[in-house]
Amino acid sequence: MIISKLKSRTIVVLFALAATSAASFYFFQTKSSAAGFNGSIFTTTFDGQTVNANIYSSKDAVYLSGGPQNENASGLPDGTYYFQVTDPSGATLLSTDAAECRQLVVFMGRVAAAEGPSCQHFTGIPNSANGSTPIKLSPFNDTPNSGSQYKVWLIRQGSNTTVASDGMHLNFSPSNAKTDNFKVVFVACGNCTPTSLLGGRKFYDANGNALYDDGEPLLEGVQILVIAGATTQVVTTDASGNWSLAIPTGSEYFVIEFLPFTGAEGEPGSFWNQTAPVAGAEGFQGYIGTANGDQTGLNFGNVCYVLDSQGNPVVATSPCDVSYTPPPDPTPTPAPTPCPDCSPTSVISGTKFYDANRNGSFEPGEVPVANVQIVVVLSSSDGVVVTGATTDESGNWSLVVPFGATYLISEYVPDTDPEQEPGSFWEQTAPAADDEGFRGYRGTLNGDQSGFNFGDICFNVDTNGNPVASSVPCTVHYPPPLPTPTPTPDNQ
Repeated sequence: MIISKLKSRTIVVLFALAATSAASFYFFQTKSSAAGFNGSIFTTTFDGQTVNANIYSSKDAVYLSGGPQNENASGLPDGTYYFQVTDPSGATLLSTDAAECRQLVVFMGRVAAAEGPSCQHFTGIPNSANGSTPIKLSPFNDTPNSGSQYKVWLIRQGSNTTVASDGMHLNFSPSNAKTDNFKVVFVACGNCTPTSLLGGRKFYDANGNALYDDGEPLLEGVQILVIAGATTQVVTTDASGNWSLAIPTGSEYFVIEFLPFTGAEGEPGSFWNQTAPVAGAEGFQGYIGTANGDQTGLNFGNVCYVLDSQGNPVVATSPCDVSYTPPPDPTPTPAPTPCPDCSPTSVISGTKFYDANRNGSFEPGEVPVANVQIVVVLSSSDGVVVTGATTDESGNWSLVVPFGATYLISEYVPDTDPEQEPGSFWEQTAPAADDEGFRGYRGTLNGDQSGFNFGDICFNVDTNGNPVASSVPCTVHYPPPLPTPTPTPDNQ
C-alpha cells in the first residue's frame, strides 16, 4: 500500500508507461550484437539527482540509473535487462538475490522501472532532468576489495544471455554489458545508539515564511513518508502536529510529505500548498541525509487556499480540514456530448521497409521487411495498455485501437539469426530520433491514421571484422521469451 501510494503521488507519468507486466515488456527487448550498445549507466542516490556520485556511506544508499544526460547524448536501447554487483574484477558475484529479482526495464532510452516477480528491487524518485528512475542495488555482500570498491553491471537480455543453474549467476557476452564502479565507505558514529530518531512537526505557515513561528497552528492527520534502509513507513502527525520514527543508525533516509486534500466536506476548489522545507533546485521539498544521531527538526509547513468571490485562490487565514479525499469540484464538468457518427475504434497502420540508401524515407522500390514486431502503448480512460503487431510479407502492419486514445508507437528492433549470420545486426534509420532520443510516433487518435513507417538497415561483418551495410535485408530473429520460473517448496 505504501509503495503504491508513492507511485501514485510522485511518479504517475513514468509508471503509467513503465509498470506493465513482464509479458508486455517482452516486446521491448532489443537486438544483441557483437557491436555492443549505446548509452551510459551510472550510480546515483534515491532521488536520482546525483550522477556518478561513486562514494556512498552505506550499501542501501546506492542506486543504478541510466539514460541521456543532455540533448546530444544517446539513450540506452529499449528492453529488459539484468543487473548485478560484483567485486571490481568481476570475478566474485556479490548480489545475494536471484537473477530474476535483478531486472529492470529501459523505455525511451531511460531506466524506467524495476521488472520481475514480487522480489524485484525498490525504485527511487525519477530524475526530473531526464525522466530516468533509479533502481536500488542492495542486497549485496561486502566487497573483498581492500579499497571498498564494487562494480555494477547492466546486462542485456537476449539469446546470448542466460541464467546459470544456481539461479543467481548470469552467462553473457561482455559486449552485452555496461559497468560502473563505486565505493561504500561507512563513517562510524562513536556516540550513536543502535537507532536514531527522526521527527518534526507539521505547522500552518500563516505568514508563508517557510519557518515554524510561535503561535502558528499545528496540524493533525498529515501523512509523512519515511524511507530509510530497508524501512518504508508512513507516519501520521498527532494532535500536536508531531511525527517521529526510530530507524537504524547509519541509514540513509528520505522523508517527504503526502500533501493532503481538504476533504469531501471541504470548500469547493480549496487546496493545500506546501511551503516548507523550501524546494531545492530540482523542486524537491523534503529531507535526505544519514541518520548518525537523532534528528528532530524535520518540519513541514503548509498553507491552504480557498476561492474568493471571483473564483481566484487566496490564502485562508486558518487551516482547512486535513483529509486524503479530494474536495468537490467548484463547477461540475459537463458530460461530453455523444458523437453518433463516430466509430468507437480507429485503425493505425504503417510499413516496415529496408532503407538501403539510409535516407530515412520510404521510397518506391525499397524492399519491405516481414516478421518485425511493432510496439504500441495506448493510454485512455481505461488505463495504459501495451500491445503490438507483426509486419506481414508486404511489410505492412495494422492495429485496431480505441478512438481518442493517446499512443506511443515504436519498433522492437530485431536480431539477425546468430547461426546464419554471426556478428550481423540491424540498425533503425526511420523515423528520425526526437529531442529525447525516441525513434517512433506519439499523438492522439482522432480517426484512422496510416504512415507509421519504420526503416532499418542491416550490417554484416567483413573479413577484417568491420561492420558493412548489406545491400539486401538480413534475417529477422527475436530471442525467445524468458521461461516462467518453476515454483519450489520453501526451505528446499
